[in-house]
Amino acid sequence: MRGKHIAALCGTLVLFAALPARAAAISDASCVANPGDQILGARTPQVDLYDAPNGKRVMTMDADKFPSSTPIMCRAPNMMLEISINGTKYWVPPHMVRYSFAGKLPAVCRNLAMGSNQAKVGATRGLGEDCPTTGSQ
Repeated sequence: MRGKHIAALCGTLVLFAALPARAAAISDASCVANPGDQILGARTPQVDLYDAPNGKRVMTMDADKFPSSTPIMCRAPNMMLEISINGTKYWVPPHMVRYSFAGKLPAVCRNLAMGSNQAKVGATRGLGEDCPTTGSQ
């Protein structure tokens, strides 16, 4: 009986060990970048650099050594930004840098009050533009 529990536990651990590798993979199709997207500089005293959008931190760079006017090569679905520093690709969390996106940003689609995407007043101005209509009109 005890051997069955240990075998089940080992099988579960192997399953969980394989999950992060799949979760960290982001395909090129989900990566968005526009010419003109750039990082303007560091926002925090230190900037963490990661090896993948869902990866591990590989380096921390002081703000005075972080390059300004760096082109953004890719924007992941979790909003991590891919940049190249001295020929090496890194991913940067957006809250640690000042950045500028060129062109039109993707639409923010949410169900507003009463299931309509048409109301554009006050704090929700622009919310729902270019989104499919929902509910009955």
